[in-house]
Amino acid sequence: MGIAKNGYYTTKDILQHKAQYNIVYSARSDGKSFDVKRLALSESWQTKKALFGLIRRWKDDIETSLVNAYFVERNVNLIKEVTNGECDCIDYYRKFLWFSRTNAEGKIEHVQKCGEVFALNIANKRYKSTGHPEIKYLVYEEFLTDEGYLPNEPDKLQNLISSIGRKDDLIIFLLGNKVSRVCPYFTEWSLKNIKKQKEGTIDDYYHETEEVDEEGKPVIIHIAVEHSAPSPKKSKMFFGRAEKSIQGGSWQTGNYPKLPEPFESYEKIYELTYISISQFAFKVVLLCHKINSDLIVFVYPSKAPKSFYEKPNEETEERYITGSFSTNIFVTPTLNKESPVECLIHNLFIDNKVCYSDNLCGEDFTQSCKAELKYPF
Repeated sequence: MGIAKNGYYTTKDILQHKAQYNIVYSARSDGKSFDVKRLALSESWQTKKALFGLIRRWKDDIETSLVNAYFVERNVNLIKEVTNGECDCIDYYRKFLWFSRTNAEGKIEHVQKCGEVFALNIANKRYKSTGHPEIKYLVYEEFLTDEGYLPNEPDKLQNLISSIGRKDDLIIFLLGNKVSRVCPYFTEWSLKNIKKQKEGTIDDYYHETEEVDEEGKPVIIHIAVEHSAPSPKKSKMFFGRAEKSIQGGSWQTGNYPKLPEPFESYEKIYELTYISISQFAFKVVLLCHKINSDLIVFVYPSKAPKSFYEKPNEETEERYITGSFSTNIFVTPTLNKESPVECLIHNLFIDNKVCYSDNLCGEDFTQSCKAELKYPF
């Protein structure tokens, strides 16, 4: 699903779900951006309307050179394809995207508007009172990141969408490479299956709003999430962990320390459960080597009880760290600095004496800690 006969991504499958929000995440270089661009630009050319809205996170990402480069493909001229050879490039000029052609003197001639470009971090100041009546396709590129999200980013995106158009026929794409599973959109929009969603599948989520339609029924927001399978077309330029994340379909991870000896070589001294605001759960265990008495913190994935997510203040004597509100003395947002053993755990984190069950656990844990308002450890 999601891969066409030519070995690259196609929007055909996800569009059949007829969702307002279409989230596509996959390995790099599978063609998802290419096919979404082709979809929006083809219709823009045929209708002679500026239907394409490109969203990037930062103002620096919408410099003219970067936007123009976004429409340049390595092995095919997409613009020639969709305009039947009448244009050969897209030029970003005075806040608009233009179908353009290069004349005999090498100068750019604008032929027809095809869209606009928006930076999410300045959306609150820049786009509130401006009209964008023709836009039909909104494409948020690289919505997944391991370099930090904007504060309340999912709300900022919806506010931008409301400024661009209030029409019900907007089609929104969020495109991302598998750089980090810790993402505020997954949490805020309750996309609960993403952590275990299989490649080549599309999941549907429905959110009931407080609005009603013409028939008095609640307005339902439909989100389709596609975990696209990696392209069978492989480059011979990549190897190791990079190869697995770039074109093998694995989530991108760093290389994290593992226990130097089998788990049975250690005695468990103390244990707590950390639940991040992204709803990842981990066991954080203080271990002491049975022979040489070396101390190590060991982190591995855990499954918090469902009831804890629903009632974090329930009676329990298990030690939890979570940002969720709780009146329970065993549940706090950070380590307890008055507890000698938790101070010891804190110091071991500072001294980098922490090991993980695998690289994906290390990546999820590290990114979860970064996402917290306070560093919990």
